[in-house]
Amino acid sequence: MNPPCPARARLALSLAAAAALSLTGARADAAPHKQACADAYERAQGLRHDGRLIEARAALVVCSQPTCPAAAVADCGPWLAEVEQSLPSVVVAARDAHGRERLDVRVLVDGRPLAAALDGKALPVDPGPHTFRFEPATGPAVEERVLIREGEKNRLLTVTLGAPSAGAPASPRPLAPRAAPPAEPSVPGLVWASGAVGVAGLAVFAVAGALSLSAEADLRATCAPRCAEGEVRAIRVQHAIADVGLGVGVVALGAAGWLYMTRPAAAQPPKAGATALWPFIAGNAAGVAGAF
Repeated sequence: MNPPCPARARLALSLAAAAALSLTGARADAAPHKQACADAYERAQGLRHDGRLIEARAALVVCSQPTCPAAAVADCGPWLAEVEQSLPSVVVAARDAHGRERLDVRVLVDGRPLAAALDGKALPVDPGPHTFRFEPATGPAVEERVLIREGEKNRLLTVTLGAPSAGAPASPRPLAPRAAPPAEPSVPGLVWASGAVGVAGLAVFAVAGALSLSAEADLRATCAPRCAEGEVRAIRVQHAIADVGLGVGVVALGAAGWLYMTRPAAAQPPKAGATALWPFIAGNAAGVAGAF
């Protein structure tokens, strides 16, 4: 075999070196891309566990690219669909104190910007409790603490700007002068005392009358017309007591009514030691006792 020509040997060596350099460059370009896929794959799992679904979605987009390893794509694709389904979103609406809609409102969540202005579009928010801050172009900002639930889509958050705070005192309105109600005449103590005597007298009438009628019925059924004088006298006493009670009751109630109708218009303070009257029955006697 003839030895190779020096020119041809140099060409072969040059082509081999170029091929080696080309292969080395391709591997150098592929290595960082595979590493990014692996990093996104690992990071997405931790972010999902912590409820940081917005960041997890961004990582899953990276590791689900067709240029990533097939094993990573097989996991990241379904995970991305699950995160999209669980990621909540809110729609912010702002109105002023007169009910007019405001669009020039900047929205922040936990101090981080969410929207520079309102355009009616849904905004993704991680699940959990958040502090929403609404900053209008003019006027004071408003903050609200809101719990966002996983899977809650297009939740409407309506904020009223420029409304007076709950603790601010309302401006007093002038009130028309109100006439003082007329003084109600007081009821003299004697009216109450007379009324009590009248009620007590009617009670005596009712009790004594019932007893006398019952005793009279017994005598008629047992010994009439030859009953003992003492038994007949006891019935007459009970009749008399009933009559006295009736008379006292009628008179006392009439006096109470008259005293009430003629009482003075000006209220008078009650006097100490008011008069008190009450009827009594003792044996065959009846009457009215009192304290003055």
